[in-house]
Amino acid sequence: MKRYRITVLGRTCNIATDKDDSFMRRVESRINSDLKDLQIRMPHADMLDVCVVYFLSLYEMIDKLEARQEKIMKSCAEAKKIISTLQAEIIKELTNLTKGSRL
Repeated sequence: MKRYRITVLGRTCNIATDKDDSFMRRVESRINSDLKDLQIRMPHADMLDVCVVYFLSLYEMIDKLEARQEKIMKSCAEAKKIISTLQAEIIKELTNLTKGSRL
């Protein structure tokens, strides 16, 4: 695990992670950019309010991604059932075709 120093809102934080330097720099840049944008859109809000809004927007993104992942998992399960049924039908047909035949 590597240790990184990132600066968010002028505050330096030490982070231990398995992610690479490029990823951590992108995260640092994205967080600072998003917070700066929120500060501009909410000029009378203090930093705590800005952070709360940011956290809520992140949670909304996570919620949407989890819902999408759940949908994909259901689709995969349905596809596996269909493939399993098709496989059983193919085996049955091959068995019927080869009955009495010598291969």
